[in-house]
Amino acid sequence: KFPFSEEEKKKFVSSLTPREKDVYLLLIEGFTLKEIAKQLGLKYSTVNTHMTQIYRKLKVKSKAELIINYRNVRQ
Repeated sequence: KFPFSEEEKKKFVSSLTPREKDVYLLLIEGFTLKEIAKQLGLKYSTVNTHMTQIYRKLKVKSKAELIINYRNVRQ
């Protein structure tokens, strides 16, 4: 089981920058980095950088871990 409470997860999500939040919301919907880049009008490498920061801030190591643990944290 993921070791963080809902409150802790919300705190982690609130630490994201506005652009990281945009990427995060699309990641938890299951979009690929390529799709996210196209939707947000960003380069793939930029989206990949945001994803790396999101994983670090939310303390996950994969997209699957992100979706499983954060799919209900949208604020």
